[in-house]
Amino acid sequence: MNGYVFGLVVVFATTLISVVGMLVVRKRVSLETLATYHEVAGYMLSVVGTLYAVLLGFVIVDAMEHMQDVRGLVSMEASGLANIYLCAQGLPDAKRNTIRALCVQYAHEVIDDEWVTLREGKYSQKTFRTVFRLWKEITTYVPAGEGEQNIHQQLVSEICSMTQNHRTRVISSIKGVAPVMWFVLITGGIFTVIFTYFFGVADIKIQSLMTVLVAITLSLNVYLVYVFGNPMSTDLGIRPGPFQLDLLIFSSFDGGEMPTAKPMNN
Repeated sequence: MNGYVFGLVVVFATTLISVVGMLVVRKRVSLETLATYHEVAGYMLSVVGTLYAVLLGFVIVDAMEHMQDVRGLVSMEASGLANIYLCAQGLPDAKRNTIRALCVQYAHEVIDDEWVTLREGKYSQKTFRTVFRLWKEITTYVPAGEGEQNIHQQLVSEICSMTQNHRTRVISSIKGVAPVMWFVLITGGIFTVIFTYFFGVADIKIQSLMTVLVAITLSLNVYLVYVFGNPMSTDLGIRPGPFQLDLLIFSSFDGGEMPTAKPMNN
């Protein structure tokens, strides 16, 4: 989903509805009548607006932390995958080639398949099948000596860490913001805008402008909650940059030098 287009549609629709509502009120209620509401409406708006601002601030901070947590899980998962590929260097040729091929396959599947399925609120069966095969290749291997035994222990540790981060990332990515929280945020935003209708400005163009600014501010903040709370739902969220870096590491490990690449977004 194109995050910029979706955000523009949300902001535009919210602003348009808010202005239309204000114009309907101004058409049905005289300016003199609205003036009698100013004192009481001002106090009420102060209370409602403050409570909503505090709630919205906490939700945005929580959503931002959620996105940072998922980004950290992506980085740690990709690091674990790279460590498995590199540790496999000390294994016999057949086992090393099998494990490395699965590492490359997993990275491609995460980038090409899982990132798409997570945006649809689903998980990728391909990545789970590949990681299960990787588990079997590592855990069923019997080390031949002390050196291989040390490598095997490290491989088991890395696959445990990587799959734990993978499962947590998938669950966190699909979870998103609770429906009840969306109900509270949207309802609070609607009530805040409605309270501004109890005020009347002689120049209706100025009042329309003020309504537009209020609606844009509220809708942008609510949209931030959506983007941060659903870090893989739009292209503004987390990108598979760490796994793209893994593929560069895999392709250049034997040569010892990293190829020149464009900057990758995380």
